[in-house]
Amino acid sequence: MNQDNLNNLRHSTAHLLAAAVMQLYPNVKNTIGPSTKEGFYYDFDFGDTKISSDDLPLIEQKMHEIISSWKSFDRYEVTSNEALEEFLNNEYKKELIKEISEKDSEITIYQSGNFRDLCRGGHVENPNQNIKFFKLLTVAGAYWRGSEKNKMLTRIYGTAFETQEELDNYLNMLLEAEKRNHKKLGKELELFMFQPRVLPISYLKE
Repeated sequence: MNQDNLNNLRHSTAHLLAAAVMQLYPNVKNTIGPSTKEGFYYDFDFGDTKISSDDLPLIEQKMHEIISSWKSFDRYEVTSNEALEEFLNNEYKKELIKEISEKDSEITIYQSGNFRDLCRGGHVENPNQNIKFFKLLTVAGAYWRGSEKNKMLTRIYGTAFETQEELDNYLNMLLEAEKRNHKKLGKELELFMFQPRVLPISYLKE
């Protein structure tokens, strides 16, 4: 799979993540969800609700449930007023819509199943066949649009691949990197002490 297709796969999986989160947490506000070099992420405003990595398996399970009904990504070109009306209660989407409108760019919404999102595109053609091998990785804080003047959002990171083998290889690589980092950090902080010779307990009591 070339990089463009992989980016489309990962961006499509970000849509799936947002759909699952919004089903599980009806009051959440979704913002943006791009693909990245290593996978994808999506930023959410959960309000007073706190989530952690412990919640990721439940979200993943919901993603697997939803994807079976996603047969395509359908594109809709809408006016700024129509888009503002659709995202009336989401100030993040409204900010983006106004910016797009000021640039005289077309405003597009993509729909899969019952989920609709403001988006410029770049998706797989057959989501229920293409989106199979994905993993949610971590939860982190992220300021809206990268500015510390804005609200802190919750960012969920994940990754997706074309095959289970590629996904497994990537996850194993992350695991090995984490092990190496822990060993290195332990030595630097003197958390571990390695001695070639350990004295018997009787010597330590004297």
